[in-house]
Amino acid sequence: MEKCQIRKIDFYMKTEIEISENKLLRKSQVAEKLACSLRTVDRLASSGRLKRVKCAGVRFRESEVLAIINGN
Repeated sequence: MEKCQIRKIDFYMKTEIEISENKLLRKSQVAEKLACSLRTVDRLASSGRLKRVKCAGVRFRESEVLAIINGN
């Protein structure tokens, strides 16, 4: 599982996820894009088709989700 960097910003101490080039999606967003259940997203991650990115929870790279949609 890959980790992303989190840095503090503002005087409100909000966190911001630093993303190099890929937008990170929550499991529910992945399920919506793939029109599948949350359990199917878990299965895709367990099988290695989606890589989990750990940062204040688990996220998935949008580029990998789009690759699944396109049949890659």
